[in-house]
Amino acid sequence: MMFAIRAVTARAVAVTPLAAVQLRAASKAVKKAPAKKKSSAKKAAQKKAVAKVQVKKAVRSVKKAAKAKKTAVKHSVAKGAAKLARKVAKKAAAVKKAAAKKARAAKKALAKKTKATKVAAAKQAKAAKRKAASLKKKAAMSKKAQVKKAKLTKLRAQKAATRAKKQAAAQKRLAVAKAKKTLARKRLTTQKSKLAAAKKAATLRKRTAAAKKRSALQTKKSKLAAKRKAVSDKKKAIKATGASNPYSLFVAKTTKGTKGKISLKDVGAKWKSMSAAEKEKYVAEARKNLVAKTKVRDSYKKAPGKYAVFVKKNFPAAYAEACRKTSDRKAAFKMASKAVAAKYKTQ
Repeated sequence: MMFAIRAVTARAVAVTPLAAVQLRAASKAVKKAPAKKKSSAKKAAQKKAVAKVQVKKAVRSVKKAAKAKKTAVKHSVAKGAAKLARKVAKKAAAVKKAAAKKARAAKKALAKKTKATKVAAAKQAKAAKRKAASLKKKAAMSKKAQVKKAKLTKLRAQKAATRAKKQAAAQKRLAVAKAKKTLARKRLTTQKSKLAAAKKAATLRKRTAAAKKRSALQTKKSKLAAKRKAVSDKKKAIKATGASNPYSLFVAKTTKGTKGKISLKDVGAKWKSMSAAEKEKYVAEARKNLVAKTKVRDSYKKAPGKYAVFVKKNFPAAYAEACRKTSDRKAAFKMASKAVAAKYKTQ
């Protein structure tokens, strides 16, 4: 505040000297005017009038300067006060900001301290809990070890009792075994002869069974060989009758002894180009071969069984009867088969 007042005063002082100088000059002019000796009174009066005007101007200048000084002082004081207020407000804001910062730092430090306290407390609680769990585990293990030890002691006692019991039983069995052994020795002489006879009989039975088995196997092999031979003979006999198809007969006769020089394509073309009269001899021979082949096949057929003969005789009538009852052929066949089988069983 004092600084603002000083500044305003300095400005006022800077303005005042000009007016003072003018006033002094005017006063001197008024005072010196009568002292000068002029030749003309008119000039003196003019100078006096000019001096008065200058005095009035100086007075007005002084008044204006005083008024300007007063206004400047007033404005300077207001301006200084506003500047000071801003400065004070700025300082107050800085102080408030510092205080808030300090409060935040204090709050943060307190929160950090509280958190550290909580963490330490949690660690202590966790350590205490771990320690309690460890003690509990040790106690359980100790109890378990005691139970195990007691159980082992009891088991050992039981084993000792069982051993003693077994020893007594073994001694008893030994005595009984000795008695039995003496009795067995007596029986052994009679049993040995029986055993030798039984062994001899078993050996004989085994040899007989083996001989029977060999004989059965040989018979089976002979039957199988005979069957194979019969099949082979049948095939050979059927093959010996010749082809039963005219075209096959023509191909066989045409390609015989050519060693593959004539292709089947050429043989087929030749067969197609032949007339019916030319083909007739092959057709007649094929028919003759078919009759011979049928005879050979019939000669190798087994005689039909009793049931097969019965079915051949009675099935047509039974099937015709079933077809009258239903239009489904499969169902009619099943019905006829059941009817024929039931009729055969009633014989």
